[in-house]
Parts: sequence; structure tokens; C-alpha cells
Amino acid sequence: MSLLDENLQQHFAAIVEGSDDAIVAKDLGSIILSWNPAAERIFGYRADEMLGRSITLLIPEDRQHEEVDFINRLRRGERIQHFETMRRKKNGQLFPISVSISPIRNRQGQVVGASKIARDITAQHRAAEQQRLLLSEMKHRVGNSFAIASGLLNLCARQATTIDDLVVQTRGRFLALAAAHSLTAPAAPVEDAAVFERRPLRGLIEAILKPFAGSLPIDLAVEDVLVGQAAVTPLALVFYELCTNSVKYGALSQDIGGLAISSERRGDRLIIHWDETFAPVQAGSAVQGQGFGTVMCELAVRDQLDGSFRRQFTNSGMHASLDLSHARLSADLQDSGT
Repeated sequence: MSLLDENLQQHFAAIVEGSDDAIVAKDLGSIILSWNPAAERIFGYRADEMLGRSITLLIPEDRQHEEVDFINRLRRGERIQHFETMRRKKNGQLFPISVSISPIRNRQGQVVGASKIARDITAQHRAAEQQRLLLSEMKHRVGNSFAIASGLLNLCARQATTIDDLVVQTRGRFLALAAAHSLTAPAAPVEDAAVFERRPLRGLIEAILKPFAGSLPIDLAVEDVLVGQAAVTPLALVFYELCTNSVKYGALSQDIGGLAISSERRGDRLIIHWDETFAPVQAGSAVQGQGFGTVMCELAVRDQLDGSFRRQFTNSGMHASLDLSHARLSADLQDSGT
């Protein structure tokens, strides 16, 4: 072997050893011949645990056919590039990877094995899912904005006696709506936690109800617990969603009906009840589904308040309940682990 060849081999070995991607060599029987440090990090197996064993150990049962197809294609001299699939770590966890596989040939040009480069794409999948959820939320909120504007205009028109009165009422409602909507946006980080003043639960609900309530009588009887910084956004999100649905097709969309909001303590839990009564014609199929807004509320309450969110419709109304951890409800950001 010439000095140049030896230097090239050392260079290639350094690339394989230092790669962030798993680089594995196998024969046509799927037996592993080499296993670099990145493969150890990604799959959790040491080299001495994998050398001489079948690569099918990493493949979930429902994807074993992929290896058969890979070998057949490699025998024909084909390359497989950026194939996305699922593989299994030593601890049993399944995760997404992108693999590129190239045939290894001997001096006679015969295919005798394969070199596989595998990249963990968990972060990319997570980012794509977050983007999908963000776009879904954006679509939901934009669509809601038009429906809410229509509902508030109808509400103001029923109460106004002159055009000037209608303009004043509509402007006031929209300004209050903007203030309520801002409560559903995540707050900017506060360097000094003492700057944040806890908001009474009753005051938070009243601020969100203000642009929607109109002349409808509302029975508000909730424990005036002080809401911590970490709980403001998820709580505001839920009540804002309930208000927007109500002004579209519930109690807040008509002159008759009613809304009662109450709370009760059960040990270390705070249960908040939202009860609407409205005309039977309003309780149509349009409100029965599990829409994105409901799912968004369920996730926010579950993940940020250690609680649950439920809605039930009847022919003459709707009942929603929030089962919340009292400790998480009053926690500051640093206390909540966020």
C-alpha cells in the first residue's frame, strides 16, 4: 500500500469516526461489519454489541420487508437515497430516520455489501408538527375573527338605537376584544418575577367576557384565587374560545338565554363550570364536533395546568368544565417548570 493510499484511508476513517450520522457497513446477508461512534449515540448499542449481528435488530417488525427490498436493489447495483423510515433504539424507542445506502463492490466489480448512512430526523419531524399546529391555529383564529366580528355587530345592532350609538358600541367592543385577545398570547419572559402581579380569577374572566357580554345577564360566582403568570395564557385561551363560540351560536349570540360561571374546590383541585342556556335551534350539529379550538384548549389545560377540559351539548344549552390543579393555577413561571 502506497503512502498516499494509507493517508487516504486514515482521512476516510477520521471522517467516519467524526461524523454526526450513523455510518454502518454490512454484507449482503445484512450482517453488520462496521459501526461508528455516531451509530452508538443514535441507536444506543456499542460497537461490540452490534458487530457480527444482523441489522434487522434495529428494524421494527412491521418494516422488516424494507431490508429485503434494500438487499435486492443493492444486488442490482442500485443506490437508495434519503429513504425516510422508522428504526428502533436499544431501549425499544421508535424514531424517524433518513437513510442513504450505497453498494460496496470488490475488485471485480461485484456487489459484496453496502454502506449505510443514517440520520436521526426526530427534530425535523417535531419542527414540522409544530409548524402544522401553528398553521392550524392561525387558520382557526383567522376564521374565528370574521365570525366573531359578525356576531358582535349583530349584538350591537340589537342594542343600538342610532347609527352613532352603533358605531360607539362597535368600537368599544372591538377595543375590548383586542385586549381580551392579547391575554391568549404567550407573555414575554419576565426577568424579575416580582414585576408580574397575580391576576384575580374573577378579574381575568371579566376582562375576557367584556367585549362579548352585552346586556345578557351573567352569573359569575368563582373563587377569587390569584392566577399565577404561568396559568394566565392557557386559562385566557380557554375562556376566549368559550366566548367566541358562544357569540357565534350560543347564549351570547341571542337576546334570550343565560350564562353562569361558577367554581368549587375538591381537595387540591379547582373545578370551574361554564353553563349556557340558549334556544334549542342553536344547538345544531355545527357545534357538536371536536374542532381544533376544543383540541387546543384540551392540550393547553392538560400540559400547562395539569387538568382537563370537557364540553357537553344539549338541546337547550352547553356545559363546559375545567378541572385544574390549584397549585399549578397559582404557580409562577419558575414554579411551574416552564
